Amino acid sequence: PVPGSTAASEPSAERMKKLAQRIWGEARPITEGDEVDRDLAGRGLRMHTVPRVLRFHPALGYYEKDASGKSTEVAEYPAMLACIQGPDGHAVTLHRTYLKDGEKAPVPDARKVLSAGINGAAVRLFEPTEELAITEGIETALAVHLSTGKPVWAGISAGNLEKLWLPDDVRSVCIYADNDADAEFSGQVSAYVLAQRVVRESVKRGLKRSVQVFVPNRAGADWADIWLARLANDKKAA
Repeated sequence: PVPGSTAASEPSAERMKKLAQRIWGEARPITEGDEVDRDLAGRGLRMHTVPRVLRFHPALGYYEKDASGKSTEVAEYPAMLACIQGPDGHAVTLHRTYLKDGEKAPVPDARKVLSAGINGAAVRLFEPTEELAITEGIETALAVHLSTGKPVWAGISAGNLEKLWLPDDVRSVCIYADNDADAEFSGQVSAYVLAQRVVRESVKRGLKRSVQVFVPNRAGADWADIWLARLANDKKAA
């Protein structure tokens, strides 16, 4: 279950928990033909079984801050929700991707985390085996899974990727970085910071682990772009 909104007297964290719980409860599993399915299919990411941590919300409020800093609902859009889980497996908050007509909504911030401070939590798309792949974005994670068959978690942001918590029984960690050569290399930097941390912690704790980092050759590309290009090439060759 996930956390929600309530009386103003409650602590902010508790209100956010209840808000997340309410939003998650309003959503439903992704089904063929809904806005999330159409968006994923357009990216070459249609799957036979969609991970349970992803859901479709038919009309989620989109908020923008005014000059005074107050958040006001300006529209409602269909959205893909992703449950972000902490080390104990409990939901921490939600990630929202706002959609319109089967594509990302034309708004300034179509991807939003409901509350700050996720501190190493992740969208656990697939159950890890002794192997676990890590990406930054959710769509990138799905692309890596489709192209490699590996279980994948998404860290949501470059900054959070560095802090990601990994289960002790994972023996092979494969980090699929975004190639941000055109944007200060933040994707690569975060991937290697995570790799270095995992190696150091593994040595310190006596865990036998292999760690690899994979970066697309093309500047500005992530592994979702590489997957889409591969599908296009396969289609041409067919």
